Amino acid sequence: MSPNTGTSAGKQTFKCNDCQARFREGLIKKAKYSPEMVSLTLDLYFSGMSLRKIARAVNDQFGLNLGAASVYLWIQRYVPMVSEYMNSLAPQLSDTWHADELFVKMKGGINYRARSGGEAKNLAFLWNVMDRKTRFLLASRLSKYRNDTGGIPAFKQAIVNAHGSKPERVIADGLRAYPESVKYSFGQDAPKLIANAGVRKRHSNNNRIERLNGTLRERVKVQRGWKSMKTPLVEGQRIHYNFIKPHAALEGQTPAQRAGIEVGGENKWLSLMRAALTTPSGTAS
Repeated sequence: MSPNTGTSAGKQTFKCNDCQARFREGLIKKAKYSPEMVSLTLDLYFSGMSLRKIARAVNDQFGLNLGAASVYLWIQRYVPMVSEYMNSLAPQLSDTWHADELFVKMKGGINYRARSGGEAKNLAFLWNVMDRKTRFLLASRLSKYRNDTGGIPAFKQAIVNAHGSKPERVIADGLRAYPESVKYSFGQDAPKLIANAGVRKRHSNNNRIERLNGTLRERVKVQRGWKSMKTPLVEGQRIHYNFIKPHAALEGQTPAQRAGIEVGGENKWLSLMRAALTTPSGTAS
């Protein structure tokens, strides 16, 4: 990276010698669009708007010529950066985690035969692990299969993102993959698994994560980027859920705030992007 002789709004800019992208205030940007515009489109997309509707709304309001493909390129570029930063932060968690899985339409997914006899085509499974008290979503992992090959990576990711905090119990449904997934992931310190959790079981319901699944299903309906297991949409939704969207059940706080993690500024996406691009890896706390 080398200094550029020009300035933008009185601030020095830099240019990457490899990709020719310009840098200002720690944010990678093409000169045509501001970081605020990028963060706005990310917020709108993960709030539930489609790529085409975002492009149309932005163009109408700001007189731009933004394409839907550009919005998705920003998602691909910035979500992994913010995700890495988010995962470096240590949340303050409770002693109980919830786990559940839901299916999503996936290009090249499997055909799944339900117990009722019907068959659904092109499915993948999204495994989620959430802290009970803070509702902080510790892990979201895609898998082709609804067995421990999907459950184990999700729990391992949750353990890493918990930064040493381990639960005393895990609440899940009756899926046979959970006992093996919990035992293999935690080893000798495996928490108690409360399986067969039901909606009306007072001390072993999975309502918190079921509510999350309902929210994700609504988002997936307008998202057409679920085309590979490496899609950035999984982590983008986890960022939005943890840091952007206030929760009525948390008295208007985000799960990150309830877990003791504060993100300054009114534009949370922009704050996270700046933090991700200016904080050296491994130094966040």
